[in-house]
Amino acid sequence: MVLHRTTRWVALSAGLALALPAAAAQAGSPPPPPDPAIVGVPIQRTAAAVSSAADAIDAGDGAQAAGPLTASRRYLLRSYSGAKYLIAHPPAAPVDDASANPQHFRKLARSFIRAARRGDQRGWIKAHASDDAVGPAFADGVTAVFDVFTSQYGAATAAVGMAPDTKGALLAKVKTTLNTAVVLRNRLVKVIHAAAPTAPADDASAGAHASQDEAAPTFDVVMPGLTVLLDDELQQMQAAAADTSVPSDSKAILTSAIAADKQIETLVNQYWPAAAED
Repeated sequence: MVLHRTTRWVALSAGLALALPAAAAQAGSPPPPPDPAIVGVPIQRTAAAVSSAADAIDAGDGAQAAGPLTASRRYLLRSYSGAKYLIAHPPAAPVDDASANPQHFRKLARSFIRAARRGDQRGWIKAHASDDAVGPAFADGVTAVFDVFTSQYGAATAAVGMAPDTKGALLAKVKTTLNTAVVLRNRLVKVIHAAAPTAPADDASAGAHASQDEAAPTFDVVMPGLTVLLDDELQQMQAAAADTSVPSDSKAILTSAIAADKQIETLVNQYWPAAAED
């Protein structure tokens, strides 16, 4: 059975880069630069809303879960709008960021997933922080947009985790949270591609890609990391769909989400093919 306690921590971890910088410092890693408030605040509130909903469901109080689930949709919409604004109005790039390479963001996503599964509230901070980098005052726009993707992943997987324990009107609200996260992510992928299409695959672009290691990240660099999140999300949904203990009404909400995830992953791989691992 899909456990929503784990997915609650996944969702909560996605908002912690702003919320727990001191915890990261105590753990021995410097905190990552916080996201700009335009996305950082709704990311935090999304995480808090889905966590509150899961807590209420755990306590057997579905009525208390309805409000936070409704709120999660609002906050997902706000972080999406903030991401679109950052794409249209890119901030100045930081002076130095040695983490700007595709492998970094794929490893970041995997570390985030592993820590969240362990119930580690500092998972995103630990994954996102660099041992020797001194970040800018705020995360660069590309990284902040990637953080919106992690928030959408957190909301979607939390919703899938709650689905087996809900029914009726409450299940419909869980479905709305799941669909909102999935649909907005798919739209955001297309917004990014329209605003920052990938360069032609030739020798010049290969050299530019290699030089990313000493530059601020670009979408060519970070987008392959999205497939890591999509793969994990698909695994969770497909397992729930195959689980005989999951009610049929709960399984029914997964069909369109699975199809949408597969469709957008195909586009991500087409637009931003991942380079071979070192």
